[in-house]
Amino acid sequence: MKFVKKLGISLLILASFLASYWLRNDDKKESPLAKTSEVKIVAMAPSSGEVVFALDLGNQLVGVSRFAKYPPEVADIAKVGGYLDVDLEAIVRLKPDVVVLLKEQSDLAKQLENLGMATLFVDHMSVEGIMGSISKVGERFDKLDEARALRESLESRIDAVRIRAQTKPDKRLLLSIGRELGVGKVTGVVAAGAGGYHQQLLEIAGYTNAYSGGENFPQLSREHLLRMNPEVIIDMVNIRDAQANGIENIMADWKSYPELSAVKNGKVFLLVGDAHFVPGPRFVSTLEWIANCEEEGGGR
Repeated sequence: MKFVKKLGISLLILASFLASYWLRNDDKKESPLAKTSEVKIVAMAPSSGEVVFALDLGNQLVGVSRFAKYPPEVADIAKVGGYLDVDLEAIVRLKPDVVVLLKEQSDLAKQLENLGMATLFVDHMSVEGIMGSISKVGERFDKLDEARALRESLESRIDAVRIRAQTKPDKRLLLSIGRELGVGKVTGVVAAGAGGYHQQLLEIAGYTNAYSGGENFPQLSREHLLRMNPEVIIDMVNIRDAQANGIENIMADWKSYPELSAVKNGKVFLLVGDAHFVPGPRFVSTLEWIANCEEEGGGR
């Protein structure tokens, strides 16, 4: 219990990833909705809200997840709870024409549809799913040109990373997407594992995931880390935790693992920002950061 209380908010965001694998169902049905530019939209995840805004539909967004932080305009939009604590009454009060859901939220979809609301499912558990959601939202809300332009822009940037990766030496990279902070050492590391879009970002950037097991979001013990012995480490931290604990202190935690190649060779990098936990259109910026981390510095 003490450990759970100390976990940063990044692990709360991670909970949505974990839940999505437990609840995943690929046979979701969507309720119909006439294509119109006048519909009111509720987005049940930060990532789907970002897609809506990226397609110039922000003026039609009337409700968002309580975890939504981007773009800044979401601060003025009504909150409808989070992934695990949906405020159904708040959604009903907003009278949306369509609710954009993660594909794992089928139970919520049934409740909404019983109340006469249309739904749209998106898949944000993979790069292909994120890209596909852009097209899907664009088609549903008559933003095909915007969706096509956004996809082309993102695909061009992804291709550029792939090309650069072909000339990079293969290295084992550990991507920590959450851990206990403020205890003076590295403990409770949750890593990008066998599934999820973070694992794909490593592959596209030209790295081999240092974790080779079958779990999607493994929690790694000291023994695991020592056996893994990554050559590069990226430690993801959200803004709130970075401010609360201090960047230098977070980086210093890794001194508790002097045996690791990444630590010995100054190849530990801190990736700070809430965007890196959100599988929306900004994922390409995370990809580019990963691909450039060794060239642009930041290691301690």
